[in-house]
Parts: sequence; structure tokens; C-alpha cells
Amino acid sequence: MIYDPLETEASRKILLELLDELKPGENFGLVGGWAVHSLIHENFLMATGREFLRSRDIDVFIDCRGDFPRQFARAIEKIGFAPGEYRFRYTLILDRDSMEKLSEGEARRKQAFELIYVFLDVLGNGESDAVGVWLNEIVARMIDRKAVKILAIDGRKVFVPKEDFLFLLKMDSFLKRETKEKRMKDACDIYGLLFYSRTKILELVKEDLWKSEIASRGLGAMLEDETMEFIADVLFGDRLKSGLVRRNLSQLLEALSPRGSR
Repeated sequence: MIYDPLETEASRKILLELLDELKPGENFGLVGGWAVHSLIHENFLMATGREFLRSRDIDVFIDCRGDFPRQFARAIEKIGFAPGEYRFRYTLILDRDSMEKLSEGEARRKQAFELIYVFLDVLGNGESDAVGVWLNEIVARMIDRKAVKILAIDGRKVFVPKEDFLFLLKMDSFLKRETKEKRMKDACDIYGLLFYSRTKILELVKEDLWKSEIASRGLGAMLEDETMEFIADVLFGDRLKSGLVRRNLSQLLEALSPRGSR
């Protein structure tokens, strides 16, 4: 377990509120940890008897063309999100005991340990006057290719990236992270996608050179003892299974090499 279960449950609750406010469409969807969880948790549970990791933050993508950004801005404001420390980040504060939403003024009258913060990061394919967006090249390519699929989360339909694009987004994030906790969570999500999704992600990644380059750099970076031990411990409850993690990742890296792909 990486995150406080109360915080991940708060995040899930707010995520469902967001999905209730927005009709499913290819101009909006989930990325990040909740997308990974939604795609693979059933397979992971069946294989291991354990629930796959939940997320503490909510990461979404939006298509910044047309009027949708204004609709999205109205939806997150209605839920209670306020602009955060970065242009693309929005924050919602909950009382840890009652799980009720708090204004910033109400939150200032409480101690930090009494609060839960839910962060919403918005990734997109362009700038918008209506909502703060993190311009992301992989998201832009995904939207352009319509590389998305629809899933149901607690009865709500939502789009998520196809597995290869979600893998690439996670791998790009892993390579750029400065925070160890989030980097290790990314590593677990990547491993889960590679070995517990129904899609042979590497076969799709091999189709484009830019995809292969990100995958090769990322897999090489994951072959650190600390990272593999963390994956083994958190996903399987046994740090000694790091040898199996190493073997599996090494085989994939070998398959991506020119010699391995012949």
C-alpha cells in the first residue's frame, strides 16, 4: 500500500462526481492511476487475489478544441475545485472525519492532519482560455488518432487512452518525475499495464519509432534494484519476487532492441 486508503476513497468519490457531471465523449477522459486501475484491476485481482493500486490524484485529458473546455470548467467549479499551485492543477479540500467539502477559508481554520486534498490535473492538446491545461504531446497524438476506448466505472461510462498510449503517458511521467513516491507509483502502474492488461502493449509500441524510444528508455530506467524491489513488495507483497520482476522487464527490453525484434 502506497497511499492512505481514506485519501484514495475520497479521490474515487470525487471522480464519480465528475463523471456524473460530464457526458461520456472522446473530448474527455481519464489518464493516470485511475485509468490504469480501471483497465486492469479485474485481471490483477484474478491473478493475484489482491486489488490493484488505487490513485490519490485525478488525472484527465480534454480536447481543447471547440466549446468543451468551458463545459469542463463549469463542471469542476460546480464540484468545488479551485485553481491550484500550477495552471493545470485544481484542488478540492475535504474534512477527513466528515468527508465534507471545505472552502479554503474553512480549511485554514483546521490542522493539516484534519484535511484531505484531492488534486485534479488537466492534460490537453492545446491552450484554453476557459481552463488551465498541461499541453502534452502524447495526449495530442492520442486525441488526433482517436486512440481511446470506453470503460464503465461504477456504472459511469468514461473514455481512457488505449493501452499503448496510457503506457507511454505513464512511462513519460516516470522518466520525468522528481518525487520518489510518485515515481515508484508510476513504476507499479507501468508493470501492471504490461503484464495484466489484455492487450499486448509492446506489439503496439513497436509500430512507431517514437513509442519504442520512450519505452526503451523507460524500461532501462526501471531496471534498478530499488524500483524492482518496490514493485515486488507493493504489488505482490514479497520483496524477494524482485528477481521475477527483473526477468520480466529485461525480456521486454530485449524484445524492443533491434536484435530482439528480428
